[in-house]
Amino acid sequence: MTAAPKGDIRLAALLCGVIGLYDVIYVAATLAGRHGLMYRVDVPLSDFLVFHAAARAFLEGKLGIVYDTAAFTDLQSALYGALLPGSLGFRPFLYPPTWLIGLLPFGLMPVGPAAALFLIVTGAGSVVALRTLGLGRAAILAIVTAPAAAWVVIVGQNTFLSVALFYGGFALLERRPVLAGVLLGLLAYKPQVWVLVPLALLCARAWRALLALVATVIAMALIAWLLFGSAFWLDFLAAARQATAADTAAQMYERVHLHMTTLFAAGRTLGLGEGASMALQLAGAVVSVAAVVAAFTLRPASDARLALVATATFLVSPYTLNYDLLLLMPAVVLLFLHPPATGYRAGERVTYLALWLAPHFCMLLNEAGLPLMPLILATFGWFAWQRLGALKPH
Repeated sequence: MTAAPKGDIRLAALLCGVIGLYDVIYVAATLAGRHGLMYRVDVPLSDFLVFHAAARAFLEGKLGIVYDTAAFTDLQSALYGALLPGSLGFRPFLYPPTWLIGLLPFGLMPVGPAAALFLIVTGAGSVVALRTLGLGRAAILAIVTAPAAAWVVIVGQNTFLSVALFYGGFALLERRPVLAGVLLGLLAYKPQVWVLVPLALLCARAWRALLALVATVIAMALIAWLLFGSAFWLDFLAAARQATAADTAAQMYERVHLHMTTLFAAGRTLGLGEGASMALQLAGAVVSVAAVVAAFTLRPASDARLALVATATFLVSPYTLNYDLLLLMPAVVLLFLHPPATGYRAGERVTYLALWLAPHFCMLLNEAGLPLMPLILATFGWFAWQRLGALKPH
């Protein structure tokens, strides 16, 4: 690997500076209720309202309604309706009980300060993790002001935390395998971005990290069981089954399809039926799993291997949205800053730019019937795969 040419660095710094400044202004305007800079957001911090309401339900003795979508949406309307310019609509809690453990302290606070503290704490965690990757301040600043980060703040999502656990875990895999396993085990709070992690550790024969991951998942499940009881876990399992039902999937697609980045959503947008769209998603998942198995079995730790498993995550899950793309931005930066000795491949830097901007423009493209996100993701994964091919097997 070599350092990126100085001309490329200067141009990237200029673009990231301009885009980052726009993102900061866009976030501030959106949270202040002012629109016109781009996509209109009628309910800022909408996802954090779900998190906060789940914590409030526990604290108010209403835990039984958290996985009852209709009752839980009514609770959110009662708690936050006076603060919102629009209706919340369909707002389910689709996380495992382990996620509620970390949310309980925020439920003790009013929703505004709680959201601010949540984003500050998780954002700081992501910065610490990115430092372990060896990234400098400028690179980290670019990531935390990227379009994907803007959407994390606008909707109040937990992707900063996912970035911290994912990259912190993989960065420490060789030096601190037990701590790496703990961090990657905590990432199980969000199954759709965790699903390939145990497979990667297994294929890499990272036994200590894998054992720590399993122990962490079991420990968190036991804590959640002690706090919330067996009935809450049974409610979650029932809700998870319901989430895969055709009517629920259709309702979710209708509400958030402009933000979706998946093969399933692309198929639906192009007019394919649900069965054909899910078959397309399954095909992408099979290829992605095979790529992760090959990469972690045959190749040593590298930026390219990390980028590949991050990309595969998006091609496996049928329910990733534009704010989830923040999980890929550190991988984009790593591949850009450390090109191979032969230089960038044709179209490589354009792909990085397209992926960087995608969290904003995928909505406009989806609305126009041009769901290009899976193509951009697959192209980025292909570039990572090509870099892996140049590494010696381990």
